[in-house]
Amino acid sequence: MATLTPTLTLTSSDVFTDSLNLSVTDSLTINGDADFSRTKMAAASGDTTIYATSYGRSMVFLHNVDSTTAIKIDFGSQLSLQIEPLEFAFFPWDGSAAIVAASEDSNTPILEHAVFEFTAS
Repeated sequence: MATLTPTLTLTSSDVFTDSLNLSVTDSLTINGDADFSRTKMAAASGDTTIYATSYGRSMVFLHNVDSTTAIKIDFGSQLSLQIEPLEFAFFPWDGSAAIVAASEDSNTPILEHAVFEFTAS
């Protein structure tokens, strides 16, 4: 079994009246599948399944490495997000709906993606 230690840190001296200094850390025992890949999106011609529903409770990392084109992310047909150029996301996923990605336009951006399957504590 492996251990994954995700940490999120938010700091700013001017976004609010008071300084912002927030840090959250967790420790996850990865006792299922883990994957890290890079996928080139098709040019606005359809969806690419990044992770199918074969996973259980997982943490997912998505990073749009393109500098000009956004990537649309769908979870089944209900929820979605758009990862703008050079943006990233790290979030929990229950595996009940596939994670599907598509290029926003006729370019072919690359999406880095990782999944870490774990047992919830």
